[in-house]
Amino acid sequence: MARPRLISDEQILATMRSCVFEHGPQVSLDVVAGRLNVTPPALLKRFGSRRELMVQALRPPENPAVLARLADGPDERALSEQLAEVLGGWLDFIGEVMPCVVALRESGIPHDEVFDVRRDSPVRFIRALHAWLEKAAAKGLVEPHGLETAATAMLGAVQTRVFTAHVMKQVLTARARREFLNDLTQFFTRALTPSGRRGRSANA
Repeated sequence: MARPRLISDEQILATMRSCVFEHGPQVSLDVVAGRLNVTPPALLKRFGSRRELMVQALRPPENPAVLARLADGPDERALSEQLAEVLGGWLDFIGEVMPCVVALRESGIPHDEVFDVRRDSPVRFIRALHAWLEKAAAKGLVEPHGLETAATAMLGAVQTRVFTAHVMKQVLTARARREFLNDLTQFFTRALTPSGRRGRSANA
C-alpha cells in the first residue's frame, strides 16, 4: 500500500509562492523545503524540476471564481450592490495574480510557457463582464449602450489600481480597498443606470 502524502501539492505550491514573494524568484529550494520540513529532493521528486514547481506555483488559475460569478449573471438587487461585488472580486483576483505575474517575468521563464493566450488573456475577462452587463441591460438595470467600453474601463481601472500599488510597494489596506471600490462603484452606477431608474437607485 502506498504511503499517504503528509503534505499536499497545494501546500507545497502555496509555500513556494510565499517564499518567492518574500525572497524573490531566485529563492533556493532549500528555503522552500525548510519551511515544509522536507528535503529539496522530495520536492523535485514531486514536481520534476524547480522550474516546474515555480510555474505551477505562480501560474494563474484556469477557472477563477470571479468568472464563475459573472457567468451567474445579475439578479434583481440594486446595481450598485452587484457592481461592488463584481469589482471587489476582480480587485481580489488581480491582487493575487499581479505579484505572481511579476515574479514569473523576473524569473526569466518565457511568457508562453506559463500563459495560455485564450485562457489568460484580459480579453476573456472583458468579454465575461460585457456579457454580464448585457444581461443587466436586459433586466433594465443598465443602459444598453457602450457596454463593452464600460467593461474595459471598469476592469482597467481595477488593474491599474493594483499595478500602481505594487509598483509603489503600497499595501492596499481594508480601508483603502473599501474607499476605492465605493468610489468606483458609485461612478459606474451613475454612468450606467438608465435615467428612469436613477432616483430609485439613489434611494436604494
